[in-house]
Amino acid sequence: MVYLLPSLYSVVFQLDKNLARYLYNHTRVLCWILTCSKNLQIRAKFVRQTWVKRCQKWIFVSDENNASFPTIGFGTKKGREHLAVKTMKAFDYIYKHHINDADWFLKADDDTYVIVENLRHLLSEYSPSEPIYFGYPFKVLVKQGYFSGGAGYVLSRAALERFGKRDRKLFTDDGLAEDLSLGKCLEYLNVSLGDSRDRFGRSRFHCFSIETTLSRKYMGWYSVYSKYDPYKVRFCCCFRT
Repeated sequence: MVYLLPSLYSVVFQLDKNLARYLYNHTRVLCWILTCSKNLQIRAKFVRQTWVKRCQKWIFVSDENNASFPTIGFGTKKGREHLAVKTMKAFDYIYKHHINDADWFLKADDDTYVIVENLRHLLSEYSPSEPIYFGYPFKVLVKQGYFSGGAGYVLSRAALERFGKRDRKLFTDDGLAEDLSLGKCLEYLNVSLGDSRDRFGRSRFHCFSIETTLSRKYMGWYSVYSKYDPYKVRFCCCFRT
């Protein structure tokens, strides 16, 4: 009788499946997607059909309630200048209703793709009881820096608790960019920035499309904002459009 050893690929694939299953049970992630009514059928529905299913729980936050999609709306004004208050209300809602449903809370836009297994692998090295959050770091405008909203960012349960219990005068509809407003608020609440790079120094969160990231044809402001030199930093396979 001849015994055929499984291929190396099969062994590695099974190990990866086992690790992904373990992390799913031990690193719980709630994902909420920032969208709007006009994007539901051209962007958000594809997120709903793909990667968001790998999160323990997911919520789509729009400009109005839509029971059939479904989305949650908070009566905020439309326009990019009001995304900050929309984000504030979303995190407040999640704090009040879902704080015990997950260990980590990811915000992503409706044009973002997340490899949730890779995200869990990163988060598994940290405690959700630590007030920390992760994303792609910008070095300007906030003393400790802040994370790009376009790349998405993820808060620990402790960070969300500090946000939910904050003075409500913090983080209002001030017209600032959503990620900058959140960054200022979390710095005030002593929520620290985590380093999301892998052990080779490669970035796991990306602010731009795959085409732009691979070609490195960035806009001029990016070199000023980015904590890492965008033309030297190596990138890995995790998040963004």
